Amino acid sequence: MIFLLGYFLYALIVIPNEFITYNATGEVAHLAYTFLWGVQAVLAFPNRLNYDGTKVFKSFGVKFFLSLSAINLFGVFLIQAMPASLELTETTKSIAAAYHGILAVLPLVGVFLMTTDRIPVKAND
Repeated sequence: MIFLLGYFLYALIVIPNEFITYNATGEVAHLAYTFLWGVQAVLAFPNRLNYDGTKVFKSFGVKFFLSLSAINLFGVFLIQAMPASLELTETTKSIAAAYHGILAVLPLVGVFLMTTDRIPVKAND
């Protein structure tokens, strides 16, 4: 747990720094670094363990779904922010952005269902 706490706390230092640098320079690379460290912070967020492992499994599911959503939201941003490097037509750009938008929303449904216990996580008996 301490190991993951270190990753999480370090990410909390890097994220604001990279975001401030992005705001100052406008370089998309700094936004990408912010995003990557944000995903790391989500994945490394520490949990207290209980004996049957249900909390860890539920937390993993939520973290996994949030990470998938964040990755695809960033994909939508990249398609819109870097069109020259992707060499896409406007139609292809719109389709790709919509596709990544759908892939960003679907995991949020899973997060909602898991956090409201509509997908029950139980210990094996």
